[in-house]
Amino acid sequence: MTDLSPSRDVQDLSRFGYAQELFRSMGGFSNFAISFSIISILTGAVTLYGYGLEMGGPLEMTLGWPLATLFTLLLAASMAELCSAYPTSGAMYHWAAALGGPAAGWFVAWLNIVGLIAALAGINFSCAQFVLPFLGITASATNVFLMFAFTLLGHGLINHYGDITAFAW
Repeated sequence: MTDLSPSRDVQDLSRFGYAQELFRSMGGFSNFAISFSIISILTGAVTLYGYGLEMGGPLEMTLGWPLATLFTLLLAASMAELCSAYPTSGAMYHWAAALGGPAAGWFVAWLNIVGLIAALAGINFSCAQFVLPFLGITASATNVFLMFAFTLLGHGLINHYGDITAFAW
């Protein structure tokens, strides 16, 4: 016996004006690359550890980071609640549009893209500072900038031409 009634997911999405479509075309490497570039906890922790220790001292490192972690987890919990109430791929800008109107959605979408661009630039700059000593190159301002530009160029080529495994090495 087959149940032809639409599932709860289909009903919820149709309420928002969407059809149920989920394309699963990302491979493991692409999924890892997106997760690493957006979340990148290790990159931020490694590059900011010295700065935090120098500017804030041990007290900032032992109390400040756990406190910031607690508030970040609270923010993540509130976003998880929104995600369960509005389960669409639009994410934050869709939530903002549903809760505050189209102008709020537009504003949140632009803040999100600017934040992602800034985060990617910060990660690439940190990568440049981190990689130069391994290559035996002095980490002068010019060398860091050139490595940063090389990293950005590499990302641009990968994004333009597709998956990195498509390149013939």
